[in-house]
Amino acid sequence: MIHKRFIPLCAALLMALTAASARASDGRLDVVVSIKPIHALVAGVMQGVGTPHLLLNDQQSPHHFALKPSQARLLQQAELVFWVDPSLETPMPALLASLAPHAIDIRFMADQDLVRYQNKISDDSDDDHDDHEGNGRGHMVNPHIWLDLENARRMVWSIAATLSAVDPQHAGAYASNAAKLDKRLVDLHEVAKRQFASIQRNKFIVQHDAFIYVERQFKLPRGLVIARDHDTPPGTAHIQHLRDLVAAGVVSCIFNEPQGAGHQIDIVAGASFVRRATLDAVGVGLPAGPDLYFDMMRANYAAFAECLAGTH
Repeated sequence: MIHKRFIPLCAALLMALTAASARASDGRLDVVVSIKPIHALVAGVMQGVGTPHLLLNDQQSPHHFALKPSQARLLQQAELVFWVDPSLETPMPALLASLAPHAIDIRFMADQDLVRYQNKISDDSDDDHDDHEGNGRGHMVNPHIWLDLENARRMVWSIAATLSAVDPQHAGAYASNAAKLDKRLVDLHEVAKRQFASIQRNKFIVQHDAFIYVERQFKLPRGLVIARDHDTPPGTAHIQHLRDLVAAGVVSCIFNEPQGAGHQIDIVAGASFVRRATLDAVGVGLPAGPDLYFDMMRANYAAFAECLAGTH
C-alpha cells in the first residue's frame, strides 16, 4: 500500500494514468530515466521487477546534449519517461515530442509540493535569503530538487504510484521497494544530521548553484557561487570579489565539481591556501543502479563535513 503521506499525489497520478494501457510485448515496462540520481531511485523502486534505462551518460551535460542513435531508440521505445524539468534537461521537451509522443512522461518539477528554492538572483549577493525560499515558480527555480532528502522520499512514492498505475500486477512489489527506500532515506537523513552537527558555519564557495538543497536541509551558510547556472558565466568583477574574499581568509573551503570548470577554481583560489573538495550532484563516475543515490549523497555529506571542519 502506498504511504498515506502521498495519497493526494498518488490519486492525481492514478487519474492521469487510467488511460495508459500500453505494455511491452514481453510484459515488461520500457522505462527511461534522464539522469543518474533519478535513475537510481527508479531502479530501487523497480528492483526485482525490471531495470530502467538511463538516458544520459557522464560525458553529457543535462543542460545541453544531443542523443546518439542508441539513446534516441530508448526514447522511441519508452512507455514511461522520468525526468526533472526543462530548466535542467533543456532539450527534453522537444525530444519527447518528436521521439516519444506516445510515452507517459513524468516531470518531477510539476509536483508543487516538493521543496523548491530559487537560484541566486545576482552574482555578488551572498545573503542567506537571496534565494527566496519556498515553492518558487518559473525559470529561476533551482532544478536540483533530488538533493533534498525529503524531496527524494516524495519522488520515490511518486515513482511507485506511477509504476503501479501502469503495471498493477506488480504494485505490491513497487510499494514494498518504495517503503524500503523510504526507510533508507530516513536513516541517511539521521546519520547526516549527526555528521553536520559539528560543522562550523564558515563561508565556502561552490562551483555553481546546485547545493542549496543540502545547505538548507542541514542549516549550512549559503554557499558563495562562482556561476549561478551553466548558462551564465561569471563576470570578471564577481571573480575578483571571490578572489578578494579568499585572500582575506574568510573562505574556509572551495568546492569543485566533476563536470565543472576547474580553471575557475584555480583563478578564485589564486595564490592563497584554501581547502578544496569535490561535490557531485549527478553521480559522475559512479556505477548506475539503485545504490548510486545513496553513495553520491554520502560522498557529498562527507566532503562538506571534512572540508568545513578542516580535516580534508
